[in-house]
Amino acid sequence: MQQFLLTCIQFLSLWYKRILELVYPKDCYFCHHPSGDDGYLCHNCLERLSLHRNPSCSRCGAESALTEGNDFICSDCLLHPPAFERAFIVARYDTAFRDLIQTFKYRKGLWLTHDLMRYLLATYQVRILEANITIDLLIPIPMQRTKLHSRGYNQAALLAKALAKEVHLPCLPHALKRINTGILSQTRLHRSERLSNAKAAYRLRKPKGLVGKTILLIDDVITTGATCNACAKLLKQAGAKAVYVLALARPFHP
Repeated sequence: MQQFLLTCIQFLSLWYKRILELVYPKDCYFCHHPSGDDGYLCHNCLERLSLHRNPSCSRCGAESALTEGNDFICSDCLLHPPAFERAFIVARYDTAFRDLIQTFKYRKGLWLTHDLMRYLLATYQVRILEANITIDLLIPIPMQRTKLHSRGYNQAALLAKALAKEVHLPCLPHALKRINTGILSQTRLHRSERLSNAKAAYRLRKPKGLVGKTILLIDDVITTGATCNACAKLLKQAGAKAVYVLALARPFHP
């Protein structure tokens, strides 16, 4: 009986959502015309949104200013191989795509979660699955508690949960935790400072169930990869078989 009631509620909620969308169609984030879709980006603006990236490192995803092959590895990864197997990046963190992410991240643009998740989904389907990589579960990069209370949400966790639901995989949003190091954000730190701070900033909260698993770490923006590297080390110490990274964007530093 409870299952029947739950099914009825879900059915009514779906139809209520569809009726609202007919009465109040969603407007495109960029041109402010009806998007004509279930998201906030119309097809015209979606096509104009450049997701171009230069050839990138096959380990960390950092772009190169040179003409490189698909399998090149950057000097940083050759000298200091990351703990994760590979990072998959959707787009460069600039222009309109950066504005989308910043609205989602800093301006409480939770309504963009589905649109941004679709970019992750496309990369997951085209690059990860076609590379014959089998993911067992998703884990988002955690956020420091004081920052989480201030912002009200962890954008990486929202993306990870939405993507996990779409690809029918489990998501462990609390497997990792970010502890207080006295530094709220790494965005203003130099590379060496990022590496040092990231190493001290993360802990494994729930190590059970990770042994032998291939894990996909989810983040919105990767800068140096220090955070993902620190988290991947912890997961492998807990017995994870392999760790991959999927992120919306990474800045280009020629």
